[in-house]
This record gives sequence, C-alpha cells and structure tokens, in this order.
Amino acid sequence: MSSEHLKNTNYGDLGEVTLIVGDPGRVELISEDWENKKKLEDSREFVLIKGKYKGHEVSVCSTGMGVGSTEICIIELIENGAKQIIRCGGCGAWSEDIRPGDLIINRAMARTSGLLGEYVPDVYPAVADPLLTAKIYNGAQKNGFNVYTGVGLTTETYFFGQYRQPNIKGSSLKVDEKMMNYWIDRGVINAEMESAVLFLLGSIYNIPVANCLVVHLSRSDYKWADDKDYKVIHKKSANSVLDSVL
Repeated sequence: MSSEHLKNTNYGDLGEVTLIVGDPGRVELISEDWENKKKLEDSREFVLIKGKYKGHEVSVCSTGMGVGSTEICIIELIENGAKQIIRCGGCGAWSEDIRPGDLIINRAMARTSGLLGEYVPDVYPAVADPLLTAKIYNGAQKNGFNVYTGVGLTTETYFFGQYRQPNIKGSSLKVDEKMMNYWIDRGVINAEMESAVLFLLGSIYNIPVANCLVVHLSRSDYKWADDKDYKVIHKKSANSVLDSVL
C-alpha cells in the first residue's frame, strides 16, 4: 500500500540521507547541483526530489509549515524507508549573541503542551540523535559557520506561540510577553515550528534525526537576514550537513 500523500514514492526510493525543509522552493535550491535528479512528488506542500550528491544517493522533501503537515511528511518518509532525516530550516534566535545568518543545531526542543499528544505525553523528551548532531555541529565549525547548540522551542503557532503581537486593528487581545522571558531564563535559545515533531517521531520509530537551522531573525532587536544572503547560507549549510553525515 502506497502512502496517502507521497503517493509516487516507493520503499527504497529515498537516499542515505533525507533532508526536510519547510519551503517547497528550497527543495530546488538545495538540490540544484545534484546529479541524476528525479522529482518523485509535487503535491500540495510536499515536493520530494532524489539525486546524487558527491556520489551518494540523497533526497530532500518539503514539509510545509507547522505541526500537521510535518507529521504527515515525516511519517510517510519513514514508511518509505528513510534512513536518517535532518531538518534544514530557519528559526528566530532568542539569544542576543546569535545573529541572523548564524546556525543553530538544537540538541533538544521544549514544546507547546499537547504537541503530538496523540503519540506521547508531554513529559516525553523531544531530543535529537546525539551522534548525528555532533557530526553536523563539527562539520559546520569546520566549514567556517558561526554555529551554536542548545535547547530550542517548537510551537504550534507563529504569532502567539512565539510571543509575536499580531497587528490587527480593533483587537484588544495581547500576547503575554513575559512568557518569552520565561523560556529564555530556562536556556531556550531559539523558536520554530517543526523540530520537536521530527525529534519525537525519530525517537518513537528509532530513526536518527537532527536539525541544522539558519537564523533568519534576531528577536532581541528584530533584525532580519537579507533574503538573498539567507538563500545562499541555506544551500551552503545543507551541503555542510551532507558532507558531515556522508
């Protein structure tokens, strides 16, 4: 029986490493120099390409943004024989020392209460594979990136879950800004919307998983990375991940 969303993918189609990204456009960016490329899927938010990187079979798939579509993507990648999955995405940095364009490789994620509660209780840890994380971190340092590691936060929402105030006229609903400091005081260095899903499912199904995130925003001064530079760093960091793991 084929997967319900990755319908054209068969068991064994995926490479030695499968990268996942949120933005479907980033699939083409990361894979543009691969050899023997083949697009396996292009449906809704899911674009999946396989090819050869420096002689190795690899694959990259987009998840879309947030918990729901990411859970679907990861489960169906595992159904189709994914050997190890690494999220190459973006995040906002909450530590003043971490600037746009730097890399964050999280060793674990705090998470919104109830996130993936159908799989595990809230007390179940969302942790990356330590050996895979070490390879990616050491490779990023070797390749000249400013790279940080620590605990991040995965939320189910972009605005209130990450303590951003929506600009909606006439609404008196306010974000509790103190909660952001609550997490910072407990060592959380960044926030995003997908990594805890990957870490939890990796642990449950015994698949090595990790992330490597490019900082697109510093929340301390709301400085954003330049879009063109951000794309270049994403491609370089994805290549660094592949070089380190392969």
